[in-house]
Amino acid sequence: MTTPSRRRPLRGRALRRRDERGLAAPELVVIMPLVMLIFLALVQWSVQLYNDRIVHAAAREAAVDAAAWEGTEADGRQTANEYLQDSGSDLSNTDVDVIVGATEVTVTVSGDVMTLLPGFSKRVSATATVPRERFAE
Repeated sequence: MTTPSRRRPLRGRALRRRDERGLAAPELVVIMPLVMLIFLALVQWSVQLYNDRIVHAAAREAAVDAAAWEGTEADGRQTANEYLQDSGSDLSNTDVDVIVGATEVTVTVSGDVMTLLPGFSKRVSATATVPRERFAE
């Protein structure tokens, strides 16, 4: 009589193990696209943040160069373009606007960020204003 009672729990355990096999594949199919989407969103955010920092630095450097003694609009534009090229950023459609006034220089640098997610496009832009150097008597 002890033999049948021992067999019954073993059959139940073996039966449960056999029924659970193969469940990881459907779970992976459901969860993996969500994990990949979250991962790509984080990478896209970091690429955008990196390019935003580069655009801010390029605008600042261009404004300082254009505001220097005898600095021109062309000097500021050249400095911004060189900074964007040397930084290794992946910005496309970059635009540099330099406005040289009597007392200050304003530079706006903008560009499109590389996209990793379909249908996602982002343009980063930064403006820097610096007082212009002038001779005081």
